[in-house]
Amino acid sequence: MLRALKVGLLIERTNLKNLVALLAVVVIVFGMMFFVKAQEVGQQLDEKKSDFYNSRAGLSKFQVKDASEDGDGSDLYKNLTKQHTSIALQIAALTMENYPLYYQSSVEIAELRKEAFDLEDYEKVGDLLPTKLENTLNYLYFKQLVDAERQGVSDLSHYIPFLLYFFSIAGFGWYIFISFYTSAILLDDFEHTSIVKGYPVRFDQYIISKCMLAFGYVLAFIALIFICALPRLNSGIGDMTEPVRVFLGEPAIISSISYIGRAVLYMIVISVFVMLLSIILNVLVKNMYLTLFIHFILFFLPIVFPRLISIFPYNPFNFMSFNDILSGLPVDLEKSTSITMNQGLIVIVICIVLMLIIIQRFFSTGKIKRA
Repeated sequence: MLRALKVGLLIERTNLKNLVALLAVVVIVFGMMFFVKAQEVGQQLDEKKSDFYNSRAGLSKFQVKDASEDGDGSDLYKNLTKQHTSIALQIAALTMENYPLYYQSSVEIAELRKEAFDLEDYEKVGDLLPTKLENTLNYLYFKQLVDAERQGVSDLSHYIPFLLYFFSIAGFGWYIFISFYTSAILLDDFEHTSIVKGYPVRFDQYIISKCMLAFGYVLAFIALIFICALPRLNSGIGDMTEPVRVFLGEPAIISSISYIGRAVLYMIVISVFVMLLSIILNVLVKNMYLTLFIHFILFFLPIVFPRLISIFPYNPFNFMSFNDILSGLPVDLEKSTSITMNQGLIVIVICIVLMLIIIQRFFSTGKIKRA
């Protein structure tokens, strides 16, 4: 096997595909650095202004009433009026960069919204307000910031906050990136069987070594993300305990370093899954474009038709965009589905084992050799 690895390394180190993939990672990371603002206050202001207009739209669904404690307005109307006032306070706090006031008002709004869920006629304004899960996550997040007496906001010019931002959006693109990278993992060998037969190693050992080298490049891609982000250390390492909102079967708060660690683990497991699926598809369809087409169909089906997530909750492709699962997206579907990325990890690992058995069958029956 060591000899097969040496032969594979000699071939793969000059493979243009690997060099392009490495360059792509570098371009993506540095490109994100240029386009990400060091402070996301502007984005927060836009979100709060959107909340402000939504709360105003919610109030417009009611006749003008007296919203005072003893007034004739309904409980929901009074609640929405308080929310509207608190959101205006949030906008003022962000504008003045008074972050403790912003965090405190955010907790108050979350508490008001929690009360609103149980009030009469809530369905009139439900589509204008965050869901119960989003509101609970917001409450836990801002309550922790208030309890910790946080005085500022996360600075994306620092190393850890930038990595957190990168990995919090990497889930959607990672499957696509690895699909492109592995879509022709065996096709060159099928097209040039006479050359492969001339290698001083057994064909099955060569294929296994090729997969190991491809996995090594996947690890290099992930390591390159951390390396390319090193210039952010000039501004500081950042807070490793920065809280992050996640859904782990129930709303929870984890540290930024924990979120980054989970993301890396999921990316590694998903990469193995995609690589093995590409091997099987290469054997069956013998075409890179068909392999990519099947990859994309399987990946985008749950995104385009989210109802499929409720119908087939443990379909492994539901978990490929892991950031959505960690945010609790399936819980907020029309038909709520309480699946978690930890469950997804088990499903994906089971599928990996099954695909390894299938590939082993290909080897033992000689199907790959005849392809």
